[in-house]
Amino acid sequence: MIKNFIYLDEQKLYSFSSQLFEGVTEYILNENHIEHKDKDIQKGKLASGRVIANVIREASSSTTKKFLHDHSFNLFERELIQSNQILDVTADTQSFDDVCNSKKSFIRIRAKGMFIDLHEIKSLFNNFSKISDALAILPAAEQLQALEKFKAVDPKSSELKKMQSELDKSLNKISAEIASGMPKRMANSFETVIDNFGDEIVRFQQEVSGVVYSSCLSQEHLRESLKNIYRKYSRKTAKEFIVIGFISHADGTQKSGVEDVPDESNMLRHMIEMAGNLYDIEQSFGGKADNEIIIEPIAIYTQL
Repeated sequence: MIKNFIYLDEQKLYSFSSQLFEGVTEYILNENHIEHKDKDIQKGKLASGRVIANVIREASSSTTKKFLHDHSFNLFERELIQSNQILDVTADTQSFDDVCNSKKSFIRIRAKGMFIDLHEIKSLFNNFSKISDALAILPAAEQLQALEKFKAVDPKSSELKKMQSELDKSLNKISAEIASGMPKRMANSFETVIDNFGDEIVRFQQEVSGVVYSSCLSQEHLRESLKNIYRKYSRKTAKEFIVIGFISHADGTQKSGVEDVPDESNMLRHMIEMAGNLYDIEQSFGGKADNEIIIEPIAIYTQL
C-alpha cells in the first residue's frame, strides 16, 4: 500500500529507529568520519539498521530526499508490527480504558479527523470587524460599480452624494449585523485567553468508538502548508487519515494539590501556591476532556 505523508517527524523516527534496530547511531558516527568508504559493520539485529543508517546519511546531504525518510518509516512501522509494539485502534473495539491499560509502546489510529489551529482562530477574532465589512461589501459589487461610474461622470452631483449616503448606511447596517455575533469586547477576551493559555500547536482530532484522539502537530514537520492541506482534504476531512505515534497523556490528570499557605510563610511557598493555581486555570481553559487521549505523532498519512 502506497502512503501519502502529510506529516513526518524525522527526528523522532530516527531516534526510535536507532533504539529498535540497535546500532544505527554508532554506524552513523562511524560514517561521519569516513564519508566515501562503504562500511558493512553493524551491531544491530537484521540488516534494517544499516539500511536506516544509509538513509540518514543520504538524507543529511545538502539536498534532502524525502522519499528516503518515507522508506525509513516503512521499515520502522514494519518492525513495530512484527515486534507487536503497536496498538491498532482502527476498529470500533477499543474503549478508553482498553487504550489506557494497553502495554503497547506505540499507537495507530485510522479515522477521519478535524484540524484545530488556535493561532488561526486568534487571527479570526483579531480581524473579525474587517471580515464583517468585507462580507457586507462584496455582495454589493454592482451598486459600488454603478456609484463609481456616476462619480466619473458628475463627481459634484447632489444625487451622487445621496446615492453614496444611502449605500454607506445599508452596508454599515449589514456589517453591524454580522459583527453583532462577535462583539468587540468578546473578541478581545478570546484573544487574551489564547495569548495567555493557548499555544502554537495544531491539533488533529479523530474519534473512534467514543474516544477522542488529539494529535499535537509541530508545523515544521508538515509536508506542506496547512492551508494547502485544508484545500485538498477539508478542515474536517472526508478521507481517513492514519496517525502513528505514542500516548503522552491519557488518564491520571493531576489535581494541583496546593493548599492555602499561611501569610507568614516564605516567598517560595507562596510561589508554589501560585504555580498550583496557575495549573488549575490552565486546566479550566485547555485541560484534556475525560474521553480524550493526547497523542505525540511520528507520522500522519493517507493510503492510496
